[in-house]
Amino acid sequence: MMRFLSLFTLVLFLSSSGWAYNSIKQMQLLVMPTSNFGSGNYSDQLYSNKILQKSMTAADTSQTVVAKIIDNSLTYWWNNSDLKNTSVGKVANTIEQNLKAEVDMGTSGENKTDHKVSLSVLVLQALAKIEYKGWVKAAINYDVKAAKAEVEVLENLSNNKDLVISHSITANENKSQLSLRWNW
Repeated sequence: MMRFLSLFTLVLFLSSSGWAYNSIKQMQLLVMPTSNFGSGNYSDQLYSNKILQKSMTAADTSQTVVAKIIDNSLTYWWNNSDLKNTSVGKVANTIEQNLKAEVDMGTSGENKTDHKVSLSVLVLQALAKIEYKGWVKAAINYDVKAAKAEVEVLENLSNNKDLVISHSITANENKSQLSLRWNW
């Protein structure tokens, strides 16, 4: 009650003296800056596609999902920052490129199927990945932290459905799985 009474007395005094009216009358209009987050490189949809990629599944542990989000966030930030053009950034970029390799094994068969093998190491996730694209899509992933190896073979059924055969090996279990992956 005392706060209200002292605030009321202050407002009454300032309004009767004319000081507040003259100060407010001379004050410049406050213009709030606008954000362009909804367009360009920072659009919600583009950001969401880069950070929350479709490689995350419901079977992933919370630690795996967080590691993927952090790795994707750092990659997104790195690709959109000026730091990569500095001398330190160029050295880091060279190291990253040396951890990736892609081999094009040419085309074969009457359908002219293009065969490619790629190797990448995701340092923050402590994950090594080998992928094959050709007659089918196949991937071998080794997660160092979980000491887990996964082999996955995908066959595209339609533009948004894949038939997936996977096998994972850990120290405690071997698990094979047949599933239908549906991309929304």
